[in-house]
Amino acid sequence: MSEKRRILVFSVDAMVTEDVDYLRTKPNFSKYLAGGAEAESIMTVYPSVTYPAHVSMTTGCWPAKHGVISNFRFTTDSKEDTWQWDHSCVKTGDIFDAAKKGGYTTGSVFWPVTGNHPSIDSLINEYWLPHKDETLETGFASQGSDEDMVKIVLRNAGELAPSYKLTGRKNFCIYPQIDNFLMACAVDVIKERAPEVMFVHNGNIDHQRHVTGVFSQTVRESLDIIDENIGQLGRALESRGLLDKTDFFLVSDHGQRQIVRTVKINVLLAEAGFIDTDVKGKVKDWRAYCFSNAMSTLVYLKDPEDKKTRAELLSFLEKLRDEGIYGFSKIITKEEARELHLDGDFEFVLESDGYTSFSDSCRRPLVPPMDLSDFRFGRATHGYYPAVGPQPVFLAKGPHIRAGVRVGRHDVVDEAPTYAALLGVEMPDAEGKAITEFLTE
Repeated sequence: MSEKRRILVFSVDAMVTEDVDYLRTKPNFSKYLAGGAEAESIMTVYPSVTYPAHVSMTTGCWPAKHGVISNFRFTTDSKEDTWQWDHSCVKTGDIFDAAKKGGYTTGSVFWPVTGNHPSIDSLINEYWLPHKDETLETGFASQGSDEDMVKIVLRNAGELAPSYKLTGRKNFCIYPQIDNFLMACAVDVIKERAPEVMFVHNGNIDHQRHVTGVFSQTVRESLDIIDENIGQLGRALESRGLLDKTDFFLVSDHGQRQIVRTVKINVLLAEAGFIDTDVKGKVKDWRAYCFSNAMSTLVYLKDPEDKKTRAELLSFLEKLRDEGIYGFSKIITKEEARELHLDGDFEFVLESDGYTSFSDSCRRPLVPPMDLSDFRFGRATHGYYPAVGPQPVFLAKGPHIRAGVRVGRHDVVDEAPTYAALLGVEMPDAEGKAITEFLTE
């Protein structure tokens, strides 16, 4: 190809196909994205949570291959500092590696699991500043932001919630202010560095669905903000004279479903002797443990070779399932999980009954009050089998995108190969296939 191409990928966490119908009525979507190519829907990963999905969106691989099967690293303690920030946990190459090898400049703002990614030139990782005494400068520098990116972070700190400056890091991630911050950073990255391959991710729609439900008035109002975000990105490209040279993608990672309760399966495991806890419910020792992915939970054995405990555990879980009151309707074995492109050190997966989410806690009550501060325990959430519920989106407009094309359902792993085909680069690790119907060539 005679001229290097450009892509801008904007991921709106938890956006679903129904949202696009509303966005079609909005001015910025109409200007920058209407009339391009669109997939009917996208089949995401299992479990349908943000970090495994976003890694699949850039690697073209399922979680069984790229290795990220939860937002968190496994622990029987607090999850606060176990988010899988750093790219080192990804076992395969991705679109950033392919683009960099192909001679493209690359950028990413708040795209999950990109911390210290060696193939991203302009990097601001999704990061919550979990460590004591961490600052914006030290925190983002630790995640691979160079001096110029740190300057952009500091310049836009005023977009963060006022309480952040008063009370510190625990008030850093407040919506929609955190998205105002990251979008301002993304605009500056485009204006100052103009990466040829640019990825941006924000989370306000996901947050509002957790707090207010899947299809609430608050979600509708938040879509107005998304339309403005689309406008921000579009205008940034225009300011550099790049809009007519850029293929603009709007994507998402998963949907959500309404839930009515959270159940602590570990309470039952503890009472059955699989977990030993102190008086505060903290784990002292364990033979089996449930690790929540919201509407599914991974079940681990401390000793995977302990066949006696495995048989005892399976029998216990089957009794709970058959009683029909503990929140899960299916026990998925490791072998069955592989058929869903999921693999890891776990032994089983418990799949929700459709209206229950799961907690890691080992302390009663078995069914706790609703907790709007945690994405797993609000009014709606995800993590369930991906074929059900509202579905993610994939659409695009640009000089190398066919106008007015609508294709059927595709897999999330087809997204990165589509970018690669457009850019003319190779992704040998990818399991998905390019959606060639989107492309003019």
